Parts: sequence; C-alpha cells; structure tokens
Amino acid sequence: MAKRRYSLRDSPFFRLRSKGKLARLLQVSPAKLKKIAQLEGGYIQFKKPKKKGGSRDICAPIPPLKSIQSRIADLLGRVAPPDYLFAPVEGRSYVDNAARHIGARAVRLLDIEDFFPSCTIKKVIWFFRTHMECSPDVAVILARIVTHNDVLPQGSPCSPILAYFAYVDMWEEVDSLVSEAGCKLSVYADDLTISGGTVPEAMIWEIKKTLFRHGHRYAVHKERARRDRATEITGVILTHDGVTAPNRQRQKIHAVRENLKVAKSSKQAKQYEAQLRGRLAQLRQIHAGNTLPDT
Repeated sequence: MAKRRYSLRDSPFFRLRSKGKLARLLQVSPAKLKKIAQLEGGYIQFKKPKKKGGSRDICAPIPPLKSIQSRIADLLGRVAPPDYLFAPVEGRSYVDNAARHIGARAVRLLDIEDFFPSCTIKKVIWFFRTHMECSPDVAVILARIVTHNDVLPQGSPCSPILAYFAYVDMWEEVDSLVSEAGCKLSVYADDLTISGGTVPEAMIWEIKKTLFRHGHRYAVHKERARRDRATEITGVILTHDGVTAPNRQRQKIHAVRENLKVAKSSKQAKQYEAQLRGRLAQLRQIHAGNTLPDT
C-alpha cells in the first residue's frame, strides 16, 4: 500500500519545538535521543568499488543510529514531491525518470560531483529552521543525528531525501530556469536531465552557476549533450519514440539463458533461473515505461 502523501506544512516535523515531542515522534526516549545526538563514532567506514573503477567512501550508521535515521527518512519521504524529483521517491523509478523525456529532440545530462559530501550540516539546520520552522534546539538535534563530520554521510538512509530538502531552494531555482526555457527537468539523486525541442546553452550555464552558488560542482567528465539520437538516462535508453533496455542488458539475459542450458546441478539451475527472472522483470519494467502517462 502506498504511503499517504501530505504537504510540507502537514509534516509532523513542521513547527516542532519540543525535544520531548521529537523523541516521541522518533519513537525513542528523551535520554536515548540525547545520547544519539551526542554520539561519537556511530559509523562503520569502508570503501565500496564503483562499477566504472575507483571507490566510494561509505559511512554506514550503526543499528541504533540507523533506526532513527530510517524513521526520519520515512517521515520526510511522505512529503509530496515535485514532479521533477524521481529519486529518492517511493513509487518512482529510474525508468520513470528516463520516460519523462520521451518525445524530446534535445537532451542534456549533468551530474553533481561528490553530492552527499558537499551537503553541509549548516544547510540541514537551515531546512529544519526555515522550511520546517522547528525551534533552534530541535533543528540542531536533527542535524546532528543525520550528519557525520558536518556533512551528509554516504550510507545513511536519510541522506538521499535530505540532499533534496537541504537544497530545496537550489532545486527550485533550477526548475524555474528549466521551465522558463520551455524545457523539462528530472532529478534522480545527483543526476540532472534537461530536455526539450532545444536546450539553450545560456540556460545550462545559469544552472551550473546556481549549483556553484550553493556549494556544488558538476562533473565535467559526465556531462552529455544529445540531439536527435538515442541517449542513455539512468541506465535506460531514451529514443524519440520511447524507452528501451540497453544492449548490454539483453546480452546478460542471453548469457544467463545459455548458462541455464548447461547447469551442472539443480541448485545451480535454480540460481540461474532466479537471475533470469530478475533480469526479465527489469526488462518488463523498462518496456512498461512506454505506457506511462505524460509527465
């Protein structure tokens, strides 16, 4: 069952000005809330390999901290998202993100570099004080719970949604620039896609300046511009007529089918069958993107 959506002003965080009420909202005792807010060393740090080489620094919260962060993420995730936001939004997928741009002749792809490590505790406090209108002490407690070394940690369940809310003013500026140019925007975590009949270079330059003004940089090596040709967006191939799976995904399905034919045991066959079901489900999800209502 889908979660009930509400406006930001209907969020239980809105005008929350009591530490006792905050503790009840997060389903912990006031003493535990204080302990968690003052916790040092609440993360397990390790490196996670990237698909295309290199590694990413991960800070995974320990169970007691993760539980509270998950509660915060769940409550913030119930605030109705703007049409352009696709991740992290329950019920919206990487396929929906790409399908939003079906029919566009021109597409521009931008990626924010080191997004979470660039999201500061100062901006988290700003969000809870300015938009949620929490009291200063409540805003600071929440910010301490969700940040590590004064930034949003890569590995926390609430970093994705707070990376949006802590910079909601930036995202609204970007959306206004795109709308004024007659184009369409989608945001999938740190990936921005802008599309239209044409994508004005002047508008893209203003977007880059907006990101920079808010303390972010775009990844120069990941920027892409396409016109009247197929484009890969969040792992999905966008054509003028619809979305389809990339060839590498079809090749993987073929490889699993071939492996299944020569499976050496029933256990191995079941493993391949499970892989095949998963990959075919992904393929169906992508094909279903062609029947999504216009966004």
